[in-house]
Amino acid sequence: MIQAQRIGLMGGSFDPPHHGHLRAALEAVEALRLDRLLFIPTGAHPFKGESQRMPPQHRLAMTRLAIADEPRFDVSDIEIQRAGTAYTIDTLRDLSQQFPADELILLLGADLLGELHLWKDWRELLEYAHLCVMNRPGYDARPACSLASGVLLKHQAPPDGEPIPDYDDQYFYGALTIRDLEISSTDLRQRLRQGRSIRYFTPEPVIAYIQEHGLYGQATQ
Repeated sequence: MIQAQRIGLMGGSFDPPHHGHLRAALEAVEALRLDRLLFIPTGAHPFKGESQRMPPQHRLAMTRLAIADEPRFDVSDIEIQRAGTAYTIDTLRDLSQQFPADELILLLGADLLGELHLWKDWRELLEYAHLCVMNRPGYDARPACSLASGVLLKHQAPPDGEPIPDYDDQYFYGALTIRDLEISSTDLRQRLRQGRSIRYFTPEPVIAYIQEHGLYGQATQ
């Protein structure tokens, strides 16, 4: 009999992926005792324009390269393969069918809480997965919207730093403070367009891929 796994879900543009993503993911794996963590590059985003983003096949390839040396990390193309706008609730519904015996934990950046009440069917998120906010030191991880706050706090988990228990079918909402490496994809794109190095900001295979394909204004090699 296959033992159920605890799987973390980390969505993002990953445009490009960097060590900040990887470090946050590893801290989540250790703190939440995850068996696996799925990186989920976003498809068509409901709140962001697509014109400035790198095509999904490149973001997917870079993400696979970035995580290649960590066996607990994996990549899902579920949102990229979906036609139309990618909504988190649809992804959770699909993944809950794909992993019916496993425990899913959706990882969110604290900055996303302010718009959580605008998400499609956001009240149903906790019907499919636990919700863990990856909080930066000194950042307020509480939802900015009182409506969202009232719903989520009914599922409050133990304080940050305490072990996350086995909840079975009872889904929790909680926060996890992570180290902030002060790295952003926006900054990396700007550096590349200015001809500056991004070495040590992202894994070398990602840099090689960017150069090979001439991404972000780089000359192909």
